[in-house]
Order: sequence, then structure tokens, then C-alpha cells
Amino acid sequence: MKLQPGGNTLEQEQRGNTLKKTLEWFLGIQNTIIIMLLVLGRYLFRFSNVLLIDILQAVLFCEVLALLAAILGTTRNLSDIKKRPWQVILSLFLLTAIVITLVNGEVTGSIHSWKVTWAGNAYLGAMAFTIIFSELIKLAGKASPVLILPSSFLMVIISGTALLMTPNSTTAGISPVDAVFTSTSATCVTGLVVLDTGTEFTFIGQLIILLLIQVGGLGVMTFAAFFTMSLGQQLGIRDEINLARIMDSEFISDLKHILLSILVWTFTIESVGAMMLYNTWAGMDELGWSTAQTVWQAVFHSISAFCNAGFSLNPTNLECFANSPATSTIIGSLIVLGGLGFMLLTTLGKHWLMRMKTGRKRSLPVQTRFVLVITAILIVLGTGVFLALEWNNTLQGMTPWQKLANSYLQGVTPRTAGFNTVPTASLLSPIKWFFLILMFIGASPGGTGGGVKTTTIGLLLVSIRSLIQKRKSPEIWNRRIPNFDLQRAGAILLVGLATFSLSAFLLLITENGTGVHNDMDYIFESMSAFGTVGLSTGVTSSLTIAGRWIIIVTMFIGRTAPATLAAGTSRESNSQYSYPEARITIG
Repeated sequence: MKLQPGGNTLEQEQRGNTLKKTLEWFLGIQNTIIIMLLVLGRYLFRFSNVLLIDILQAVLFCEVLALLAAILGTTRNLSDIKKRPWQVILSLFLLTAIVITLVNGEVTGSIHSWKVTWAGNAYLGAMAFTIIFSELIKLAGKASPVLILPSSFLMVIISGTALLMTPNSTTAGISPVDAVFTSTSATCVTGLVVLDTGTEFTFIGQLIILLLIQVGGLGVMTFAAFFTMSLGQQLGIRDEINLARIMDSEFISDLKHILLSILVWTFTIESVGAMMLYNTWAGMDELGWSTAQTVWQAVFHSISAFCNAGFSLNPTNLECFANSPATSTIIGSLIVLGGLGFMLLTTLGKHWLMRMKTGRKRSLPVQTRFVLVITAILIVLGTGVFLALEWNNTLQGMTPWQKLANSYLQGVTPRTAGFNTVPTASLLSPIKWFFLILMFIGASPGGTGGGVKTTTIGLLLVSIRSLIQKRKSPEIWNRRIPNFDLQRAGAILLVGLATFSLSAFLLLITENGTGVHNDMDYIFESMSAFGTVGLSTGVTSSLTIAGRWIIIVTMFIGRTAPATLAAGTSRESNSQYSYPEARITIG
């Protein structure tokens, strides 16, 4: 049997690629573990064995030199750089850092070796990141979106729990259940807390919570996919299709730019929000914050607001800013922008740029107009109802402008944000029921919020109109909505109702006899957990262990179930046959 020309070379190349991948995986995982041991041991567990730390650091530094030599030695031309652009860039950054440190040492007379070692650690960490996340994305491409979304969130929750249980994360320790609760609440951008974020957690603990909020708000797959593609890794067509389905996008040709747009929108809005909050709070001497504290408060609340998380560093949330209309307006606007959805913001940005270039008016896509109209109606309705009913209750004693600003925030925040400038427990019963409705509706698809989503409720309302008009399918702005989308909306609505009902039912059982709160408080808590809102009448910290686990599961389902169901049913299968119709009596 003859070998084809070049067949032996091809086989050797395949073996070499397999060996290379195996070695990269091994080194990537090993480096990640060692770096985590160093960081966790020194800064979180207060590990002080200098000899062991030096040994681990020496191993890492040897690998830095070997990896640096390998990359620079195998990069001979432009095509090699295009295959692994970021690896080359990171290597050049490392060399530059080493050179600057040595030159600075010559000038000052002392070389800080720790700068070189930590630059090397960052270099290895970035390299490990590219290897591990590129493989995770490839594995995700082979799996169904039904598994990708919940498993990615679960992975982040477990990691966050482990980090929050380290000694340096809290001021007086934390129980495993409370760590899971806090990690789930942050990752699912809910905002329900069993421990006060500002006093019970150290700066490191608050930073961990903020990172969980950011990753949970955007989704771990968004970060992983973008950085994998940016670092020169190619995704297969199935990988891109699954990622497009997760983001509810019909196009995969521009996936990298969509992911970049998501990150740019996020960090731009959060940065502007943080600067506006800083300018507002810097002039409020009654807060008693230093410049550093004001900066941290502004950054934390800006990210928390845009991600619709509702976490605050203040014991009473934002009640201390009830007399600051600017704070209510900024926080409320960040919540709205985060809840609109990244695809909608991207579409609006492209539409505005095109209009600036051409000067011609073009209609927005139906999806965009539909979301904007429903959101505007809910904002006006929420603000108006709250202002009218709470005028002489929680808003009493405020100026008209303060009442309007607080009503705007309180009209927006039930749709998955969770910030409050007035005590939630003091709200009138009609407002609490109204909040239940808003919490169930939630934010818009692709946004940072939860709930069954605005488009789900909007489609069902439109279908009622078409049913009354005896039309076969709903129509919006001279466009027909497929009946399959109505089925999806109905399924999400039923899943939401079932989840909330079961959660409230179980919570009423586990908390029965505690005598602390009434039934309405527990129903409110369950809906707040399902809608990933975070508003509470004071129930959260007094929940039993069983009650806390019920809320944990409810938050997880509320954050992942609607998006998972939407992604898993985004495409209608083409059946080769159809059965005769059968009419079912309704009503």
C-alpha cells in the first residue's frame, strides 16, 4: 500500500498539532492554578510562607522565559503575527516592562524584582486565559444554548462563592449559604442581600461582588467569545451560530463587531455614569466621604445600576439620596439603558451614525421601535402611578422636583434594578401590587435585567388585538409577526408564572410561624427574586436556611430560564408533514 505524496508529512503535522494543544492546555491550567495559589494565598488567605511563594514564583518565571523565547523565535513574518496577534503584543509588552524596570533601576540605583515577577505573572495569566477560554468557546459551540447559559452562570456562581468565603473578603466571616446567596444575587444581577455590602464586606469582597455583577450582567460567554476572537482564535460556523442564538441575533457574519459593540457600550455608559455620580456626590459634604471613597461609590453604583443589579454600599440603599434629584435621574437613566438591550443600543448607534453621514431619515427596525414604545409606556406609567399614589406617603415633605425625580427612579427600578430612595416596606399596598406586575415584566431582551421581558408582554397584547380583529396573525407597522413567536412568548410567560408561584408557595411554607413578616412580604420577595429585581420589604436577612435556598434557586431560574428558553427555541423546525386541525374549546 502506497502513501500519498506528502501524506506522511500531513500525519506528522496533525500529531504535532495534537501534542501542541495538549501541552498548551497543560501549561495553561498549571499556570492558572499556580497564579491563583499565589494571589489567593497572599492576599485572600494571608499565607506568609516566603520559601514556598518564592519556589512557585521561580517556576512561573522559568516558564515566562521559555514561552517568550518560543513565541518570539517562531514569529518570522507578518502571517505569523496575524495567526496570534495578541500573543505577540503581550510578549512585546512584557519585554517593554522588563526593559523599563531595568532602566529605572539603573537610574534610581535599586531594581524592584517584584515588578518583573508580577509582570511575568500577568503575562502567563493572559496566555492561559487565551488558551482556556478559546477551548471553552469551542466546547460551547458543540453544546446546545439550553446548556450553555445555565452552566456558564453556575460556573461563575461557584467561583464567586469560593472567593467570597476567603478571610480577606469579609470583616467577620461568612457562612457557606450566605456566600452562595450573595454570589448568586450578584451574578444574577438581583440585589437581594443577607449581609450589608458596605460594612460586612472588605474592599476585596466588594470588588469581587462588583466583578460578579459585571460578568453576570453581560454574560460570561460574551466576554469569553469576544476575547477568544480578538486573540486570533477562529470559531467554527456552529460556534458562531450558537453564540448568535444566545444573543438572539439573526446574523453571524458580524459577530465579532457585535461583541465589541456590547463591550464598548457597556464601559462607555458605565464610565460616563460614574463621572456624573462623582460630580454629584463630590459636592455633598454631608456624606463625609473622602475623594477615594466617592470615586469607589460612584464606580460601584454606576456598574450596579447599568447591570440592573441594585447592589449598594450604603445600609439603606439610596435612601440617603432621596433629596438629590440628580442622583435619582442618573441612576434611573443607567437602569433604563442597561435594560434596553445591547443589540438595541447597537442598532440605535448605527442608525444615528448613518443619519449623520447621509442626512436621510430611515425607519428603525420593528424590534427596536417595539421595545422603545413599550419601554416608554412602562416608564411613564410607572412614574405617574407612583407619583400619584405616594404623593402624600413616602414622598411627603419633598419638593415637586424631588418627588418627580424619586418617582422616575421608583417607576423604573421595579423592572429588575432594585434601587430605592424611599423605604420599600412603607409603600402603600396598591403600589406593592403594581410593583409585582412591573417586576414580572422586567427588562428587554438582550439587556442586563430579568423578568419575562417587555417584548413577551407586548406580543401577547398585540395578539389580543389581532384576535379581536379576527386576523390570523398579529401585525405591527405593516409587518406580520410569526405565530411561532407567539408560542415562544406564551411559553416564557407560563414558565415565569410557574416559577414565581412555586417559589412563593414554598416560601410561605418554610417561613410560616416566624411571625416577623406577613404573607404579602414573602410574595413580594419571591417575585423580586424571579424578576432579579432586588427590592425587599426587609424579609431577606430574616429568611430561614430553607427560605434562602428557595430564593437562591428562584434568582438563578429567573435570570437564566427566559433567556435559555428563548435561545433554545429561536429557530422553528421545518416539519415534513402536518396533521389535520382539531379545535379546542376555550373560555
